[in-house]
Amino acid sequence: MTRPTFYKMYKDIVDLRVDLHHGILKDLKESLTIHNPQRIANLLPEYLPHNMVALFEHILQNQLAYEVLLVYKPDDLFIQEVKGILRQYVEDGIRLPQTTEDELRIEAGFVIAYTTGAYLESIIWWILSNYRLSPEQMAAKLLEVSLHGPYKNPIQWHR
Repeated sequence: MTRPTFYKMYKDIVDLRVDLHHGILKDLKESLTIHNPQRIANLLPEYLPHNMVALFEHILQNQLAYEVLLVYKPDDLFIQEVKGILRQYVEDGIRLPQTTEDELRIEAGFVIAYTTGAYLESIIWWILSNYRLSPEQMAAKLLEVSLHGPYKNPIQWHR
């Protein structure tokens, strides 16, 4: 792109950055929209929510932007917006199937904060591991660890 063409489209680099953020983040938000909320008790082991797979497909389709803005030249504004979208997805995942606070082991705010951070760090891990797992495998791993924790034999807490 020549300089005159650039300035016909954008007033400066910040304008380009904002346009890039809006386009990518709009697609991210759309990929994480929950269309058919399911109660955790009704999830089958082989069921992968479409939007969890779509999250990783979206990142793969925009991998250069995510690599630069999340990993190699972290952009705080972009990271905060991604976290906001992930947070909303987690909140919707808890609240849309009419889950009550009584059905949660831990306070909803904590679960939302923990899960949002886990999703973001999992995305960064996936990028740094050079996308060695498919979007389906990443969605399955996130779902498995979210529902069952990381241990093969669950820890039994004694009170």
